[in-house]
Amino acid sequence: MLRLLAVAATLAGVAAAVHPTVDSARSNRARVQVEPGHTVLDSVYTDSQATAAESTYKQGCAKCHGAALEGAQDGGPLVGPIFLTNWQGLTLADLQDKIRTTMPPDTPNTIPPSAVADLVALVLERNQFPAGTKPLTPEPERLKDIKIVKAP
Repeated sequence: MLRLLAVAATLAGVAAAVHPTVDSARSNRARVQVEPGHTVLDSVYTDSQATAAESTYKQGCAKCHGAALEGAQDGGPLVGPIFLTNWQGLTLADLQDKIRTTMPPDTPNTIPPSAVADLVALVLERNQFPAGTKPLTPEPERLKDIKIVKAP
């Protein structure tokens, strides 16, 4: 009986020692998902990407979102305070997913990933976020690290 109690006490001690590590890992994982490391203020796209998206935008997006991304009867604005308020705190992966899976409304999921990345770059440019030297990636996992924020 004493041996059984000793084993139980030892296992309880091991469990207590391991449990904080598991909780800490969960906490760190949650923190990484909630607090991306970069924002749209960090020059995350190139001017050439935004330029490349202009023809795609004119052909497939302008009819609903307006020529200047200002919004129209069938689509909300992609620039300005309403857009930024709606997307504040989300990531570029969220924006990319919205474009990829729902646009254009009559043929969703038809825009190639690189063109979607270029469209995101165009939205960033028109919202006057700074361009950089490295192109915005079409990889969703990497875009989860870039948070949409309002300019200060």
